[in-house]
Amino acid sequence: MSLAKVVVTGIGVVSPIGHTTKSILNNLRAQRHNFKRLSGYTDFKRSKISIGTEIPDFDTHSSLSEDWTCPYPTSFSKDELRSLNPHTYYAYQATREAIKEARLNTNELGEETGLFTASPGSISNIYHCMEELHEYGVNRTDPYGIVKSVVGTLSWNLSALFKIKGSNCGFTSACASSSHALGFAYDQIALGRQDRIIVTGAEDGDVLGVLPFGIMRALSTSDDPDSASLPFDSRRSGFVGCGGATTVVLESASAAAQRGVQVLAEFHGWGQSSDGYHPAAPIPEGIGLSRAIAGAIKSSGFKPDSIEYLNAHATGTQIGDLAEIRAIKCIFGESPKFPISSTKGLTGHGLSYAGILEIALCIRALSDGFTPGTANLLEPDPQSQGLHLPKDNLENGARRFLSNSSGFGGANVCLAMKLP
Repeated sequence: MSLAKVVVTGIGVVSPIGHTTKSILNNLRAQRHNFKRLSGYTDFKRSKISIGTEIPDFDTHSSLSEDWTCPYPTSFSKDELRSLNPHTYYAYQATREAIKEARLNTNELGEETGLFTASPGSISNIYHCMEELHEYGVNRTDPYGIVKSVVGTLSWNLSALFKIKGSNCGFTSACASSSHALGFAYDQIALGRQDRIIVTGAEDGDVLGVLPFGIMRALSTSDDPDSASLPFDSRRSGFVGCGGATTVVLESASAAAQRGVQVLAEFHGWGQSSDGYHPAAPIPEGIGLSRAIAGAIKSSGFKPDSIEYLNAHATGTQIGDLAEIRAIKCIFGESPKFPISSTKGLTGHGLSYAGILEIALCIRALSDGFTPGTANLLEPDPQSQGLHLPKDNLENGARRFLSNSSGFGGANVCLAMKLP
């Protein structure tokens, strides 16, 4: 059977480097990050972590959702507010922006529109819910505690808020989650099972959601915001965690054409694999990720020498960066010509929403005529020799690109996109 062509028609981002297209492009072009010393990290018992991120113009610090603020008008009912957590609050705004850009009527999404999400739930809300349960007992705790905390909270909140009646599914494959959500959404549309799927990834990005990675020695121990997130750099000491949300509207090209909406990018295919090696560490040789990249190339029909850019997963951990370098060289040889970079040098690592955030940033930057560099890359790892790893942005926006994601358990995804 022939597959339907899949396109991107809407994007919404709430991230540490901005929540409007203008602010995000300005910060990408100027290579401005939002890393800072946060007391929540520095004051934590026995913590060696000091650098984190916050979402500009959003305030979700209060334990009461009715106290949260953002730069957009909201009209949540009391019940809707009680079921929200920070990442759903971010995702609501990102989804509104994506739907607006896709020129969809929020009152008529109907059965033709599905929803795929990626998030780990709200760790802080789970923690507080369990604290209340133990202190006050079963009948004295927040009845919305489960609804606003456990895995799935993003799916059922967004589907209710936007009255989405099509297919609805959540993905939890650690840092590959949102890339998996995009890939399986592509399959559903390409196979003709759904005209349109709204894909959203989100993270609270607060202390309880990020700091446990410090126990694994995966977080950056730098106390300098300008050298905290260093993908591919031999000075790296780990990643900087970040919260936020990104929403991408995928639909069949025919559905987009019927509505006369602008196509932002064409989704040509994807690949996935599992290392089958370790529950937390990637296989050092990068064999699993190389299979995902090969799968994306085969699925998309792209020829290896036609790739113009690769957005790397590269988080700034030694074992992860090196495994990805080896995977890339396994597929493309020791000296591929196309540029490779990691936008995590500016955003930090969005964990479950990293993949969809990076797809959105790539589409925005490449459409604006430039290819992002890896900010602050001063001392490339010796094993990256032969790779084209620009520090500065390149003023020649690519059109055909790949984007990698890897998560715990050796979950690997590679997405293949092309600008129209």
